[in-house]
Amino acid sequence: MKVEIQRRDRPWVDAYVTVLCGPFAMPSVHDLRAAVRRLASCHPQSRLTWRLDETKRHWLNDRDVESVVVERDWDDGCDGGAILDAMERDESLDPPLVLIRYPNYIGLKMMHSVGDGRMFLTVISAVLTTATTGEVAPWPAEPGGRFPLIKASANTFGRRPLQIKSAVDDRFQLPAEEPGIHQRIENWAPSRRTVHVPLLRKQADEFFSWAKEHAPRASRFALQIALILRAVDRVGIAASPDVRVIVDLRRYLGWKYIDGNFVAGVPMQIEPDMSAEVISSTMRATMASGRPLLNQILATVRGGTATSRATSVDLGERPRLSFTNMGSSPEIDRLPFLTNLPPVYGGSVPPAGPHGLTFLFAEAPALLTLNATFHDNVVDPALVREALELAASDPIGLLSGPVGR
Repeated sequence: MKVEIQRRDRPWVDAYVTVLCGPFAMPSVHDLRAAVRRLASCHPQSRLTWRLDETKRHWLNDRDVESVVVERDWDDGCDGGAILDAMERDESLDPPLVLIRYPNYIGLKMMHSVGDGRMFLTVISAVLTTATTGEVAPWPAEPGGRFPLIKASANTFGRRPLQIKSAVDDRFQLPAEEPGIHQRIENWAPSRRTVHVPLLRKQADEFFSWAKEHAPRASRFALQIALILRAVDRVGIAASPDVRVIVDLRRYLGWKYIDGNFVAGVPMQIEPDMSAEVISSTMRATMASGRPLLNQILATVRGGTATSRATSVDLGERPRLSFTNMGSSPEIDRLPFLTNLPPVYGGSVPPAGPHGLTFLFAEAPALLTLNATFHDNVVDPALVREALELAASDPIGLLSGPVGR
């Protein structure tokens, strides 16, 4: 089978995401491979055994499961972030998708062109469920067809043409940044780093319970964004005003779960001194305007090729924050987590350029995790860790207290 890669997926052919989840009573490598084989046979659209051809323009469905599922040792001295980074750097893991069996944990390294965060969760849950129960798990993603953006546009703007004006009017002018000290590094090479900090369930539940009383109109995502913005500001990271939120464009398809990448990073006017409720209202208004969809349509028309890699960097530029959220997934929650080992559930996504600092939130039954991905030869990793640990140590105090140091 030969399938043309979607235009919306082409910019991500060289970008990888990694996910780590557990602990579980892990099935054997043999059982995991058998699960992948059965899933790929019953759900050929799953992409579990797909690969790119030499032109990187077509998918071929002919991979052997031995390259899809591999086994690696677990270093008890490594934290989740280090393991997520080790997966990303391991060139022996064959693209575009590999499941890594660790003792008691499962990892996933996936080319971002295979799919977005929704796909990460589907792959892990479907393979583990099939391997542990012996029953082939359902595959909820369906092929999006060649033109899902056009369908989403027809749903949104075709029925309400005046909403195009709302999408355009929702744009805002970024404030001018003060000039910094310029120190340009030529021959710059990426140095991706992930910081992974857990917030155990009891403390996370206390935080959300407090928020129901003090910020009842704030979404969980907005609460997490507000928390991190306060923490980043408190530790002295001078971030760019160009803050982006990763949003799922499937809502413009009526939440139809299609395969591939269907998310967009949307600039939003949010700042550390804004309350979680105001941030939540800003996000809702932007989504209702249709601007995320219009932005993505314009970006797709202009793009459709792999993103170019920076070869030089100006250290005087400020870090650019992005926020994304895997949320709480029923598929993940149903997995048989063990309770006698440390819970781990986190992910690492490609930073948006050399100055990108992307925060990813994930919830599992035992914890909420705060993950940050960036290049540690541009952004100070000690400050990023300090910010996440501050957010995890006293989330209520941070959000209810004053802004700044």
